[in-house]
Amino acid sequence: MKSLFNSFYIIVSFIIISCSGNAKNEPDDKSDSTAASITQTTSGNDVAIKKYRIKSGIITFNQDLMGIKQKSVLYFDDYGMKETEEKYDGEVIKETNLCDGKNRYLLMHNQKTAYTSGTCFRGVAYKFDWDEISKADKEYKVSKMDNIDVAGKDCESYSMSSSDYPTVFAGWNNICLYMNTKSKFGNVITKAVKVEENIDVPAEKFQVPAGYEIKKGL
Repeated sequence: MKSLFNSFYIIVSFIIISCSGNAKNEPDDKSDSTAASITQTTSGNDVAIKKYRIKSGIITFNQDLMGIKQKSVLYFDDYGMKETEEKYDGEVIKETNLCDGKNRYLLMHNQKTAYTSGTCFRGVAYKFDWDEISKADKEYKVSKMDNIDVAGKDCESYSMSSSDYPTVFAGWNNICLYMNTKSKFGNVITKAVKVEENIDVPAEKFQVPAGYEIKKGL
């Protein structure tokens, strides 16, 4: 069962990464997308990318992987340019995906090691955006669906078919709050259960902890 779970988890992760990489970051009309997603900072010189429509937040998710329950917590600031996702094993943080606004890291806490994984400017989580999805890679079959309630938020939703793994996404303010991937092995469901918006997120959430060894990516 564990081997099957690991294989399915890898497949689902690949699908989600592929969808997020191809669909959300590469709209056909890049000039319109860029104009809508950047804003001047208070200095007037720098530009910040607005991945989300709210500045900061902490979102707690429950995940069901074919009956196996897990928890993750997403932190973001600067409209999602800085973002951290903590994945739990029980009540212990197992690993962390972190974007400090420039570089991305995978923190393996039991090793006290941070693996670099390239540059980043749109955080680490999937961005929910129908306008970008609908213009994206045509290999995906995308259909808009009825709104659903997730953690008290009225969320837009759409389905995306990729090979044999159709996925339903739902989001609010461009934040993906729900994801359900189906396959012959079972379902992987990630659902927000608590949304805290526009709050002060500790700066250390977007930093490699002191004492961690930094290595090149796995």
